Amino acid sequence: LEVYFCYLFTVIKHHALKGSAGRTTPRSEVLALAKQQLTNLGKLAYQNLLQTKIIFSREDLKNYGVTPADIQSTFLCAHKEETVETFSFFHLTVQEHLAALYCATNLFSQEDIMQALDLWCFGIHPSSSTVALLQSNDLNMDKLENLQMFTRFFMGMLRARLAGQLEGLIDPTVKRVEDIPTRLGLWFQNQFKERKLKNQTTLNLLHCLMEFHIEETTSIAAPEIKTLNLFKMKLSVVDCAAMHYVLQFSPHSLKDLRYNCLDKQAAVLESEVLKSNQCQVKKLYMCGNNLGPEGVLKLWNALEHNTTVEELYLDITGITERGTENITNMELDVYLIFFVVPLCEGYLTKVGRKRLRDLEQCRPDLRIIANFVDDLGLLQAYLDWVEEIQVDRDQMDSVKNADALQSVLNGLRVAGVEKGENAEKAKELQTKIEELLKWDNIEVTHQYSRDWMIG
Repeated sequence: LEVYFCYLFTVIKHHALKGSAGRTTPRSEVLALAKQQLTNLGKLAYQNLLQTKIIFSREDLKNYGVTPADIQSTFLCAHKEETVETFSFFHLTVQEHLAALYCATNLFSQEDIMQALDLWCFGIHPSSSTVALLQSNDLNMDKLENLQMFTRFFMGMLRARLAGQLEGLIDPTVKRVEDIPTRLGLWFQNQFKERKLKNQTTLNLLHCLMEFHIEETTSIAAPEIKTLNLFKMKLSVVDCAAMHYVLQFSPHSLKDLRYNCLDKQAAVLESEVLKSNQCQVKKLYMCGNNLGPEGVLKLWNALEHNTTVEELYLDITGITERGTENITNMELDVYLIFFVVPLCEGYLTKVGRKRLRDLEQCRPDLRIIANFVDDLGLLQAYLDWVEEIQVDRDQMDSVKNADALQSVLNGLRVAGVEKGENAEKAKELQTKIEELLKWDNIEVTHQYSRDWMIG
């Protein structure tokens, strides 16, 4: 948000006002000079965002009091195709940001703000409202997820307004409303408590809390997050930062981070959570995340300072020999860790596998599964996952499940599926994965990479 706000202020001061503001002109005066422009642009941005409309005609601009010649080079770009001229914001996020600014400077009462969040997050129209921007019937109910970034911007802009950073855009005669942070905390608390939230909606609410970034609000809301299920969602580093910020205020356990395409940077953030004195994580599922050896080492170091984790799952995380360095010398102050590495026979050299055996000998309380073909529970878990993908094929594209499936398949081939008491179940899993990958037009290779053959 700060980057966009800086961009907004800079282009207003040096471009939109065309020399009306000097280098030392206070921000409040700069915003006051641009107030009408920003109001018109914000209204254009907001009302069309509800309809998922991003292309405007000259007539559209005129209806909102926007003159292309005045702001075209600042916020809008023109498109010309034969005799048809259209306009758009330079980027969708610019439209979302201006829409958020417009709403943050036109919603003042607690009730209006809560009704606005109900509308943007859940499509619930207010039963009655005198605020024009809440009376619109143009909301595209099928595309509420398209409003998520705008909603996050709004929360950040609302924080900026409460901190007095939008002076010049706010009518000084408007009565200031107290206790908005408290009321917002109760609103978020109610969503986590009463609603059966979809994964993406849950994540968006975490982002909104992070953008608002007021401890009072987050402290009220976070304790209602008793479980956080983000299973198979592709999480970015920013997503992890939002989780990190909110969960430090929660006394409950973080539960499911499987198949989220987390990388080394995300592992760093998760490590900070584990090292926190407020950490309440008991089960940590990091399966299917590309943590790599450095990310895994970060987790080991964090676990040395953690007293709550009881179970840790690390299959398909890209763990290699380097990820086992110093593992036998670590003083893990935990009651029990299930260190599950069903594919480590493929990823680890003889040195890495020896380290695991040494760890098992010096820590008999640990349960290390190095060959998942030998564990019926894990085999069944993978079968359940594969069958879920068969029913919902969109999952193949959502979080790079094809790569994870290929890893499981390689692990099956390395471990061997023709022998052992679970051979029938292992063969069934191999067959289903091969079928899935073929259906997805992915070449199923029977050649092992050199990494699989080491050792």
